[in-house]
Amino acid sequence: MKITHKYITRVLAIALFCFCFQSAQAQISFPDNVNDEAPAAPINGLIALGLAAGAALGLKKTNKDL
Repeated sequence: MKITHKYITRVLAIALFCFCFQSAQAQISFPDNVNDEAPAAPINGLIALGLAAGAALGLKKTNKDL
C-alpha cells in the first residue's frame, strides 16, 4: 500500500476523533456541598431591540427598494 497524504490525513483524523471521545468521558465529581442550582439569566429589552435591528437589516439587504 502506498502511503499518501490523503491516507495520513484520514488516519490522523480518525485518531483525533477517537481521542476526543475518550477525554469527553472523563467527568469530574464535585463534593456534596456544591450549589448546583444556577441563577436565572436576566433577559432584558436589548435582545428584542437587537432582533428587530437584525430583521430590519435583513429585510433591507433582501429588498433593495427599502
